[in-house]
Amino acid sequence: MLPFLAAAGHDPTDHAIPHALHDSPLLKIPFGGDGTNVPALGVRDGYYEFFLTNHLMMTAVVGLLLIITGVLCSRKISIFHGEGLGRYQTRGRLSQLFETICAFIRDEVAYPNLHGLTDKYIHYIWTVFFFILFANILGVIPFGYMLQLITGNDAFSHWGGSATGNLSLTSMLALTSLIAIIFIGIRETSAKDFFNHFNPIGWDGGIMMLPIALMLYVLEWLSLLVKCFVLAMRLFGTMMAGHLVLAAFVGLIFAAGEASQGMGYAVSVPVVLVATSLTLLELFVCCLQAFIFTFLTVLFIAAMASHEHDEHLDDDPNAMTDANQMDPDKIFDPSRISPSVGASHPAGV
Repeated sequence: MLPFLAAAGHDPTDHAIPHALHDSPLLKIPFGGDGTNVPALGVRDGYYEFFLTNHLMMTAVVGLLLIITGVLCSRKISIFHGEGLGRYQTRGRLSQLFETICAFIRDEVAYPNLHGLTDKYIHYIWTVFFFILFANILGVIPFGYMLQLITGNDAFSHWGGSATGNLSLTSMLALTSLIAIIFIGIRETSAKDFFNHFNPIGWDGGIMMLPIALMLYVLEWLSLLVKCFVLAMRLFGTMMAGHLVLAAFVGLIFAAGEASQGMGYAVSVPVVLVATSLTLLELFVCCLQAFIFTFLTVLFIAAMASHEHDEHLDDDPNAMTDANQMDPDKIFDPSRISPSVGASHPAGV
């Protein structure tokens, strides 16, 4: 990414902040009266101005790409075509990769916490994970600078970027998780039990305990809100920090180039090598942050949707474990075959 940034000749921090993709706003709404200016909310001279930004565009691209990938991979997993074991074999490396990831998220992240509720809500968990993963990885690719080098048009320099590096998107992701936590908690435990969950000492302690119960009730709700707020800030801060670190390295090239052209070239070589390693590290962080957001969401849902008696999928005490299911000797164990077939035909007949 750094060669593209250096060739673009712009402030390297530009790719880490949102930019409008057009000059005039698509929508203007009066807000706060004349002279009101709140740049963080897009309010200028008493009007809220709506622009399509590069982060908003990347959010739409991620959603569309996720739908297309899901449709294509699901067709490769279909068991309604072929013959024999081919009906159950996933075709294509991409589909096999996504099937493996889905199985890992379900079996190692969701099931140990949600147990019998896993398959009921796994679709939301998969959606959150893959949406964040796609947004993180696409944000590392410098689409805008590549288009600028190809076309020579500076207007393309801000196309692309990391959508999860925008606090607005991560806040909405955290809000959807908060809604899911409350909805699933009420659905699985009833509204009464869900709201009583926030008062650990109960309401039957008398008038003397009522102030403490109310205080704990408020603190428990604040705890849930803070947890979701931290989800948004962690994802936003990590992705933004990765881009700013790369931008700082690019700044070294420009600073050295202002002193002398030779020094600029000399500094650019080690900077590009180090930044390449940091980019590979950032790819790992992209996957890690998607996993952490998903894992914490599952934990918060499980905490609110817990039952006094967990619903487990393995109610059958004789059910084989996953490891035994992969062992042909266990699957085709002769003792598991009914002897009634052999008994009806005496030996030698």
